[in-house]
Amino acid sequence: MELVDRYIQAVQRYLPEENRADIGRELSSHLLDQLESQQDELGRRLTDDEVAATLQSWGHPRQVAAKYVPPTPLVSSELMPVYKQTLIYVFGLIFLLQCLGSGMALLQADYLKILQFFLQLLFGFFDTAATAFMVVTLVFYAYSASGADDSWLLSKQWRAQDLPPVSRSWQQMSTTDLLTDLATSAFLLLILWPSLWMSAETLASTRVAFNPLLQQWFPGLTALLVTALLVNLYWAFRPYWTKTSLSINAGLNILFSISFLALWLSSSLLVATDNPLPRLLTIADLDRVARNICLFAGLFCLYEVGRDLYRLRQLSAKADA
Repeated sequence: MELVDRYIQAVQRYLPEENRADIGRELSSHLLDQLESQQDELGRRLTDDEVAATLQSWGHPRQVAAKYVPPTPLVSSELMPVYKQTLIYVFGLIFLLQCLGSGMALLQADYLKILQFFLQLLFGFFDTAATAFMVVTLVFYAYSASGADDSWLLSKQWRAQDLPPVSRSWQQMSTTDLLTDLATSAFLLLILWPSLWMSAETLASTRVAFNPLLQQWFPGLTALLVTALLVNLYWAFRPYWTKTSLSINAGLNILFSISFLALWLSSSLLVATDNPLPRLLTIADLDRVARNICLFAGLFCLYEVGRDLYRLRQLSAKADA
């Protein structure tokens, strides 16, 4: 039948050359068996329209070819959860850096241009995120296609005995919370040490600096932030709240709360440099905003301490029961 031959040839065009002959014979056998069965039921030869209707029911040749030889995805299904999590963390980091860059551009402008700040933040983020998306996808595609050992990446060497006893819904750490904590720690580190990411020329043109009296606190704050960063990175691979992790988190939040409230109580956080600020903006306004942020952060950390202690009590009560 000419229509059947044309259909099989169309399917073969979407198949690898080494599989075309075998799959073509198999497909021809199935189609001819179905058409012969229909002819036996009707007691006559099928018309071209009836043959075409049967072929139509099988679907487009590309769909039929995909059933025999499924297309290879860019990222394997096994790596997809790791791929998605990597994209989330990369996009979070890009947004953090873009906020820093746009904020510095806002302070260095002659006028306070809020709309320009948001446009620069939005378009800069999407431009960089698109490039990062392409790079991450290509890396995962190359890793999937290489056939390299991915047991370390997929945690295949796990043991059922190591799974934590999760009895409450809140014991599963939220990816959003982990990303927020990681981004916050990294953001504050970059704020404390601008020399790590700003050129000497840019540093010289800054219009706001920290009060020199506060810089003696920087080593201690840096140690606290690095500890929080490392702890959250570890928890990203073991995202479960246990009595140990709750105790550590409560301790970190106590230290953060003390630090933020001490900064809020200080006489001033920011001082002006020799470079003038944008019009309609004063150092007193910026300092007041910074201190209010410290107050809010300190109170929020106190809330998290209370939450962690309450959850710790719940787990301890269950263990004693």
